[in-house]
Amino acid sequence: MNLLVRSLLTLSLALLLLPAPAGAAADPPAELGPFLDELGRQVADFRTLKTDFVQTKEMALFKDKLVLKGRIYLQKPNRIAWHVDKPLRYSVLITDKLIRQWDEETNQVQELSLEQNPIFQTVLNQLTVWFSGEYGTLLGSNDVRLVQTAPLVLEFTPKANSLAVKAIRSITVTFRDDRKYLQQIRIQELSGDVTTLQFLNTRLNAPLEPGSFEVKGHV
Repeated sequence: MNLLVRSLLTLSLALLLLPAPAGAAADPPAELGPFLDELGRQVADFRTLKTDFVQTKEMALFKDKLVLKGRIYLQKPNRIAWHVDKPLRYSVLITDKLIRQWDEETNQVQELSLEQNPIFQTVLNQLTVWFSGEYGTLLGSNDVRLVQTAPLVLEFTPKANSLAVKAIRSITVTFRDDRKYLQQIRIQELSGDVTTLQFLNTRLNAPLEPGSFEVKGHV
């Protein structure tokens, strides 16, 4: 179970490392900044989100892949829930006040104060950057390359001033055809490991079920 949970958090922690501290980076290229800002405005026009996901972890030292399947729910401004359904069940909820997590193996709910765990507060903030389209903020600590336009694919490579340069080779983001949301995030680590997160059946501004943000015994 520990390996499963670590794999789930790989994406969160990798994205956490990307943004640079305020004032630490050079000015972004003039032509790319407005493009990302406009793209972000297209993506950000929603209050709730529900999506299925498939996360695949390819580890350099192992032949077999670790595949997780589940659901993500987001309610702006500050509630994100991840529910892993297969191969084991695991849930984590991050809000502006607390973190709650539950796993099938122990059948225990753990609750932590976000105020006493600032790293999770930062995770919430940076996941919000990705899920809400604030891509322009990533220019300071990343070189950004337009890979293709249909569908839109962007590659983020950490700069030397970024903490991520010690662990991440690149993050490649593929958008849906309508560019209103992400279709896939692919993280290449310096270790040779690759994590791919695919979003399926994504619905914006859809009503969320009462149990979307529950972390115990989800269905």
